[in-house]
Amino acid sequence: MQPPLATFLEQVLATAQAGLTYSNDPFDIARFEALRAATTALIVSQSELAPEAIAQWIALDSGYPTPKLDVRALILDDAGRLLLVQECSDGLWTLPGGWCDIGDSPAGAVVREVSEETGLECRAVQLLALFDKLKHPHPPQLPHAHKAFFLCEVTGGSLLTETDETQGAAYFPIDALPELSRHRVVESQLRSLHDHVQQGRRHTLFD
Repeated sequence: MQPPLATFLEQVLATAQAGLTYSNDPFDIARFEALRAATTALIVSQSELAPEAIAQWIALDSGYPTPKLDVRALILDDAGRLLLVQECSDGLWTLPGGWCDIGDSPAGAVVREVSEETGLECRAVQLLALFDKLKHPHPPQLPHAHKAFFLCEVTGGSLLTETDETQGAAYFPIDALPELSRHRVVESQLRSLHDHVQQGRRHTLFD
């Protein structure tokens, strides 16, 4: 989907979901269900994902629609190189991280994700950035998400080259990055975050 269409469909789905959450009139509920079904069909026609997967994702969300939160860890070695992991799902590289689980704090979630994807134990020491995914050059993708980037320090463990979720892990210089999984992170973000840390800045970047 092109960005204007993806944004429009996301807004329509959010409107339908809010209507289903707060409406009591059976005719209004039927209209919002029809609106959601028609929007789902249009998304299916514009996507390579299986219709069942899209319908399941939409059906799982309930209540007032809000963005999801994705957390990512920026870990640097002594030479200032970034730790990246290679995703099994697309074979591309990204910062360790993923969705916050229910019951997780953002910092706790990023520490857990690092352990699961790299074998390293770490602690989150600084919230570097809180970005709106729509304001960065990610490919269009539902759902709407905010991205929290944490500076993390390794405290133990050993770097694994393969896990259930990743098929590689390595440190890369900022000027020699591998092909990135752009749904998860983009080069401009990595450069901004790397510069932020190297300059010793303590404030949090945000959109």
